[in-house]
Amino acid sequence: MEASGHRSGGIQSVERAIAVLKLFGESEPDLGVSELARRLRLHKSTVSRLLSTLEAGGFVQQDARNGRYRLGLQLATLAGLALTQYDLRDLARPILRDLATEATETTTLSVLDKDVAVNIDEVAGSQPVKHLGWIGRRLPLHCTAAGKPILAHLPRKAIDQLLARPLERYTDRTVVDPTYLLAELDLVRRRGYAVALEEYEVELTAVGAAVFDHRGDVAASITISAPTYRLSPAQLPELGAMVRAAAQRISARLGHSAAHTIHTTASRASTQSTHTAHATNSRALVGAATGGAVGVAVPD
Repeated sequence: MEASGHRSGGIQSVERAIAVLKLFGESEPDLGVSELARRLRLHKSTVSRLLSTLEAGGFVQQDARNGRYRLGLQLATLAGLALTQYDLRDLARPILRDLATEATETTTLSVLDKDVAVNIDEVAGSQPVKHLGWIGRRLPLHCTAAGKPILAHLPRKAIDQLLARPLERYTDRTVVDPTYLLAELDLVRRRGYAVALEEYEVELTAVGAAVFDHRGDVAASITISAPTYRLSPAQLPELGAMVRAAAQRISARLGHSAAHTIHTTASRASTQSTHTAHATNSRALVGAATGGAVGVAVPD
């Protein structure tokens, strides 16, 4: 097992690290370097290096009293996140189906992964011509109906960090100016949903709303998407209301209360006000940046 000529050192190290972690689960909860080396048929120095790397990442921890290792809490954190996403998908699936039936368009559930939104479920609409993404698709936060509701409800520091970087322009309608984006995020929080009218893909329009967990933190977003020719600006408020109501139903299943949403949104909106005071009319700003489509989407 020590030698594996056809594999790169990087891949072999990953395989060995996985083997180390699996041994803890398959045997006793704590193991020493010598025992791990014997079971894996590796040199003690190799196992020691693997354990040092895993310990630095929080995947194992060493008992200072006897020098033996056990699984670290980082694994519990990752497992909890994974289970939350799977539970979320199970909880949201019936509501996604209902929403797709009501809107006759494709609906999608997305979660945050670092600085992008990732689709984890999708229900196709009944229209003969429909928009279809794919599960696992990664979407930018600043210009998609999946990303903007999540971004709008992140802590202020996270928003500032994202907007401090150059934002990619995907179409002529992509908003990349931080001033306009801050105004739009404020609008998303106030009306409860976001609109993306050909900002990421030409001929694609979508609306999306945030899903909250029991702590009041944003957990996901859901969207309705369709070819632009089928969605006039006058239809967007109705679709926005649909997606907002569906998101509230999912949030309730996660233990979130509407009162918490109102309190959290008001607090974050107050924090934002010092950064958008120069924008006397955020609707006008966003509308100007997007050809008017977003600005007229819904009344306050």
